[in-house]
Amino acid sequence: MKQPDLGKRILELRKQKGLTQEELVEKCNINVRTIQRIEAGETMPRSFTIKTILQALDATIDLDEFTKELVLTNQDKKKLNLAWFFGIIYFVFGFVETIADVYQFTKNESNFNVLIYVSIKVVSSVAFVLFFMGFLRIAKIYAHKLLEVVVYVFMLVYVLFEFYDIFLISFSKETIGVSLVAELLVFGVIQIIFGIGLLQLKSKLGTLVQVCGVLEIITGALLATIVLASLGLFLLIPTIIIEIIIVYKLARK
Repeated sequence: MKQPDLGKRILELRKQKGLTQEELVEKCNINVRTIQRIEAGETMPRSFTIKTILQALDATIDLDEFTKELVLTNQDKKKLNLAWFFGIIYFVFGFVETIADVYQFTKNESNFNVLIYVSIKVVSSVAFVLFFMGFLRIAKIYAHKLLEVVVYVFMLVYVLFEFYDIFLISFSKETIGVSLVAELLVFGVIQIIFGIGLLQLKSKLGTLVQVCGVLEIITGALLATIVLASLGLFLLIPTIIIEIIIVYKLARK
């Protein structure tokens, strides 16, 4: 049973019982918006959620029938395609931003004046957010709350730190150094949690997601140590490439 078919089936069962969505919510204690999205075929709920709904409806469905295949909506595909495209832009701009940060840290502004530096940070922020909107979409498709929350946090923190870097332009090297340590610690922790979220999707998205999840955790741990942060930054290269491939492959599913 495909994702939209599952929603239709649950809708039929609810109507057969003469229940409104609100009444079903009261019986199974699930958010009404979740019920709406499931019945509309917008998301593939977790097995536990499906079983809870079916118990409330006093009905049974062969769960293996619909967990074997996932069908993406056109909206899903559009967002995922947009995400991997901006993932490439973010990846390329990562090297440009690294060079810009080095010049900023050393106060050598001969090639990167303030306007260029700000522009690079803005482009990087926009590209990162649009790229990670793909993982946000994945989290919603598979109803993975942990991944959804950490992606929101990741995007917010990334943008805040990018603009904080701009704010630090006129500060001393010591202040910039302390801020860099804080950024590495925060990003390290977030990346570890993000990796854990990806690992939990292994059964649905395959081995590549497992590899990416492990790399995310290792990279995050290295960044958080500060001492081994340079190695963590190096590991970000293959990690981001795999992230792009994951979003790309899912968009083509």
